[in-house]
Amino acid sequence: MSIEVKEDIPWYKQWMVWMVITPPVTAVVAGIITINIAINSDDGLVVDDYYKQGLGINITLQRDQLARDLKLEAKIFFEPGKLKVRFSEAIKDPVLYLKFIHPTQSQRDKDFVLTRFSENAYQADISQQLSGNWNMLLEPEDKSWRIMGRADLNKQSYGQLSPNLK
Repeated sequence: MSIEVKEDIPWYKQWMVWMVITPPVTAVVAGIITINIAINSDDGLVVDDYYKQGLGINITLQRDQLARDLKLEAKIFFEPGKLKVRFSEAIKDPVLYLKFIHPTQSQRDKDFVLTRFSENAYQADISQQLSGNWNMLLEPEDKSWRIMGRADLNKQSYGQLSPNLK
């Protein structure tokens, strides 16, 4: 069996030439795209100073324990232009800090400063409507305690914050 090449047809119109050229060209283009993605995207999952973070785990556990001892629990409500947090118990801190942590992309994280508007409620103005899955971290200015939660803002307009039980 032999491959027949017609002499009167130019090379770029021969199907056999394109069948040979296409796989290597496709591999080169896919390689360039992969390199571009690898250079321009940051996974944000690996911490540079993992040893210091490992040593700091005891401080984090103490913060969780204090939140459990204080029986801190809160509900967070998302309203147009506002973010409200209501505690089950009265809190003395004048200002709280709420972090919305994206599960995979740290550049999308958002920080809010909550101010007290009643004995057990805080609020913050938000400029844009939040959507998607978020991990939430609420702590006072001195970072003595923390409570955490998770919310899918595509499906619900509230979230639950409680001490980490791990």
